[in-house]
Amino acid sequence: MPLPYVPPKMKLLWLVVLLVALVCGTYGQECPKGFNAQQGKCVAQRPVHGDCPPNSKYDLNQNLCVYT
Repeated sequence: MPLPYVPPKMKLLWLVVLLVALVCGTYGQECPKGFNAQQGKCVAQRPVHGDCPPNSKYDLNQNLCVYT
């Protein structure tokens, strides 16, 4: 049984989709500015007088602000 014909543009499209997915996956693993990677989470020190940075919550067990 012969393989079906695949136009060259479709082959290029799959390559582009794969490359974009790899770039997005790599970018998604980085922590935002002001946060550091620690045990698979993005964390920041909590100021003595103040709240955690935006989009993060205080974790009492770690005594750190964890990015959500």
